[in-house]
Amino acid sequence: MDTRERRSVENLVLAIVRTELANRRTLLSYLNTCIALFVSGVGLLKLSGSQWLEWVGIALMPISLAVAIIGIIDYRVLRRSIEAEKEQAAADDIGA
Repeated sequence: MDTRERRSVENLVLAIVRTELANRRTLLSYLNTCIALFVSGVGLLKLSGSQWLEWVGIALMPISLAVAIIGIIDYRVLRRSIEAEKEQAAADDIGA
């Protein structure tokens, strides 16, 4: 393997690592949004004096759960894709 091929493989490995880290950051952002929505809903329920604000608070809690579920599903789908890319890169590296 010459220097150019080795550098190409190193770049691919670094790109995969960056993608994994970005996927984790995205999951954390989803969970952060979930927590913020849930806390806002609880706050509206406890502190509001208006009936419609209480309904908004009640609506925010299941929405926060949906955001968490979407984030987890998205994370797992992308993680499987990244793992497949890693396996393909390893197979290409062995075959070269």
